[in-house]
Amino acid sequence: MPLIELNNVARHYQLGEIDVPALDGVTLAIEAGEFVAIMGQSGSGKSTLMNVLGCLDNPTHGSFVIDGKDASTLGADELAALRRERFGFIFQRYHLLPHLDARANAALPAVYAGVGTGARGERARALLERLGLGDRLHHRPNELSGGQQQRVSIARALMNGGQIILADEPTGALDSASGAEMLRLLRELNERGHTIILVTHDAAVAAHARRVIELKDGKVVADNGTPAGHVAPAEPTSDAPPVKRSAWPGRWLVQWREAVATALLALRSNRLRTALSMLGISIGIASVVSIVALTTAARDSIESNVASMMSGRIPVWAGNPSLPPGVQAKPFRPNEIDSLRALDGVRGITLNRQMQLTAHHRSRDATVQAVAADANTLKGRKLKLVQGRYFGAMDLEAHSQVLVLDEKARDALFKKGQSPIGQVVLLQLGGGPAAGQMAAPPSAALPFTVIGIAAADGGAISFSGGQSQLYLPNTTFGRKLESRAEVWSFDVQLDTSVPPQQVREHVIHRLKALHGREDFSSFNAEEEFRKFQQITSAMAAVFAGVGAISLLVGGVGVMNIMLVSVSERTREIGIRMAVGARQGDVRLQFLIEAVVLCCLGGLVGVGLSWLAAQGLNAAQKEVVVVVSWAALGVAFAVSSLVGLVFGTLPARRAAALSPVDALARE
Repeated sequence: MPLIELNNVARHYQLGEIDVPALDGVTLAIEAGEFVAIMGQSGSGKSTLMNVLGCLDNPTHGSFVIDGKDASTLGADELAALRRERFGFIFQRYHLLPHLDARANAALPAVYAGVGTGARGERARALLERLGLGDRLHHRPNELSGGQQQRVSIARALMNGGQIILADEPTGALDSASGAEMLRLLRELNERGHTIILVTHDAAVAAHARRVIELKDGKVVADNGTPAGHVAPAEPTSDAPPVKRSAWPGRWLVQWREAVATALLALRSNRLRTALSMLGISIGIASVVSIVALTTAARDSIESNVASMMSGRIPVWAGNPSLPPGVQAKPFRPNEIDSLRALDGVRGITLNRQMQLTAHHRSRDATVQAVAADANTLKGRKLKLVQGRYFGAMDLEAHSQVLVLDEKARDALFKKGQSPIGQVVLLQLGGGPAAGQMAAPPSAALPFTVIGIAAADGGAISFSGGQSQLYLPNTTFGRKLESRAEVWSFDVQLDTSVPPQQVREHVIHRLKALHGREDFSSFNAEEEFRKFQQITSAMAAVFAGVGAISLLVGGVGVMNIMLVSVSERTREIGIRMAVGARQGDVRLQFLIEAVVLCCLGGLVGVGLSWLAAQGLNAAQKEVVVVVSWAALGVAFAVSSLVGLVFGTLPARRAAALSPVDALARE
């Protein structure tokens, strides 16, 4: 059975509405081990025939059988496997990859055969040394002469065995001496058992073959046939060590490693373009991470302040706008408060007792708000001591006449730089009514000793309403200032085991029963706080979405650059396909290149956002911006996803190229 057999093969091209027959009913057979020259003038169809024979192009109709297998019915990846396992190509223009050295160019077909780095490097070295290029292993194509480049292409053709060598005008770009050397090498390869198919327009070159097939206008016009007595040889022999192909996990690992290495090499060769593309991704990632970190920090700060005022409690106060005219709201009596403590879901009740009065210190007077305080008042109002001390257990038990001033009251009563600690302040009733209370008549001034100064803790929400405040022990407040047991407002502290709305309904029901009407108001602070959290979360998502727009723009930029890269490297894609790369290999290469580009940009963006957070924290202490490891990991994953999404179209376009069309591009 012939090694190659063509039966009535035709290849037509469409140029607009014109049908151009490049091959027209070619029928021929080539035995294994033959040295065949396909000769013809330009336009005779000889290059088209070589492309069909080398599985670079499919015939329009007819059958092309190689070693008993009809190649005209095979898919793109099956044709790639045939090229990889059976064929070796020697092109007139060498078609070496400019960014690889001689050994890497020669070893390229073995990459797609899944051969490990060491094994393919050793075979490439041995092949190049046999071809006289032992001292040029690490030279790139632009550092080699034409004859040396052509010998590198011979080594590449032999890398995977090269049972069939297809040489397209191999001497066309060489001087006479190099051309003669090339023909000598082809004869030597034929003697070693390789089937040589030489395409040329030069009769002198064709004369070196043992069989000449002449084409004209896409038809075979002359063929002296297989030489008489021709015997098909055994497998071609080689002085180089045979390639050792790995099992599929090894092939997969080799192709991934080479795809990453190729991507890094391609990005390094266009540093400026790579840097500009990375900049878009870096800005996008930095924007998203920074905005998320800033909004999270601001939201946490605001929510912590609001939580101290709202979360976990239900405020209740006397008065209701819907009361009929002339109806006065009643204060809350102790027995009513005690009845509420027994309700399910009530952890405790905090009474709000305060009044306005006049404070005197020497020649200074100020209207202040006196607050009955216990051990937890400062914490509940987000205050901290900045000077002195707070009330102790003895102060509460002994009804001590001591007080803590806020900063506004201190500034009103004392000169700048004067320490209030230990000073006596006189408090006199009649400074005006507190909310919901009647004004008290003027009374004698009571002396209180200042023991501490309180200030807002971290810019928290103020509970003072802009008034000067001072804090007295609640026991002293009840005995010295306001002896009435009724209160005008209180807070129900919630037990988290019962829904807040249910607790509020029970409180309203109980108080309505005790007062006879709903002459009070309340609201579910816990529920309102949750609504507030939903609003802040939605705002954070909106801000993150705004930042993501820049990431989207960066992704579009990467896609555009990758499309340009595919256009610029079309010939490289054709070379890789000619030596056996599958469509999936090409797709993987460009997809990984896009992912590597975006990952590098993502790393830079992550670094920028972390540095920005550190700088902001160093410049101020109010809002602590934290860029967590989880956020950095998510940002890096997002940058990889951007590479996958926006690299898919360029990768698919590269993989869809026809090998013969890609090789024809300049």
